[in-house]
Amino acid sequence: MISASSQCTKVFRSVLTNSSQFEAYVNRIGRPRFAINCVGDQFDEQGPGLLPDEWLFADDLERLMMDFFAWEARGIRMEWVTPTVSGKPSPRWRVAGLSDYLNKSASHLNAALLGTLCQAMGADGARKAFLEAVFADAGSYGFIALHADRYDHFIEEWKTNDDKAARPADYRADKRFGVVSAVGELGVEHASVQYWASIGWASGWLSEAQLREVGLSYDVLIGQTCVINGLGEVEWIGNIPLPDCDL
Repeated sequence: MISASSQCTKVFRSVLTNSSQFEAYVNRIGRPRFAINCVGDQFDEQGPGLLPDEWLFADDLERLMMDFFAWEARGIRMEWVTPTVSGKPSPRWRVAGLSDYLNKSASHLNAALLGTLCQAMGADGARKAFLEAVFADAGSYGFIALHADRYDHFIEEWKTNDDKAARPADYRADKRFGVVSAVGELGVEHASVQYWASIGWASGWLSEAQLREVGLSYDVLIGQTCVINGLGEVEWIGNIPLPDCDL
């Protein structure tokens, strides 16, 4: 017989590639309080220890995140670093065994009040605070982290994306017209900077390569008329059609 405490710390894991699989699985295991997935670099040897499309679920957040990083198997640990050379940074917590970019979530452990508290609590207290911080800031690391009350909304969004993938022509036929009121940068993909453009009630994306191909630039987008299709692709800027979005 499984004890209540064992059930509380159990971590469920499964490879889920579409919304139907996710919905069926999360309902079957009783909708645990927390879930996480990595959509970033699956091959980072000092990042999450997951398979592609693998999800983890649990009621215990610390146990979930320890399994997410394979904490014990990799020998990951919290270290209290005390510099021995004058002029170096003050004593601080760092995570040994994880990629440096993940140590960003350890930086807040060294703030004056919390740093003193975590030092007093020791490595276990610092680990708990660090893992909670990573979960809370998951999006900045390329992770998807969910509380149970977000499952239904997430499933509906995923179903919409699955439908778009199955019927792209239908969504491209759905046109939204307006004037660009706001723009921003999404990042870099396929060696080209990606931008978003909003027409108020809808937004879409386009790339620097597309703009360059038709002699436009990012800084002239605001105030231009715009056509955005149902897939979120910007098709026209002013009276100029943009080339295919795979440029």
